[in-house]
Amino acid sequence: MSLLDQCRHCDTPLSAEEQTSRLCDECSYFAADYQRYDALREEGYMPYQAKLICGLADPPDPDDE
Repeated sequence: MSLLDQCRHCDTPLSAEEQTSRLCDECSYFAADYQRYDALREEGYMPYQAKLICGLADPPDPDDE
């Protein structure tokens, strides 16, 4: 199974109609965030930076250090 056959948020296998957005039905509310993420990646942001900006990742917890 390729990465294109899995939801890009939760890794659930996708049906044929879900493959265009690469998001499953349960994660479809992240579509706008992932569109912004893709745009930031095209602008040259690193993956983690783009995820932080879009709210798809949490910053490191300073108490964990």
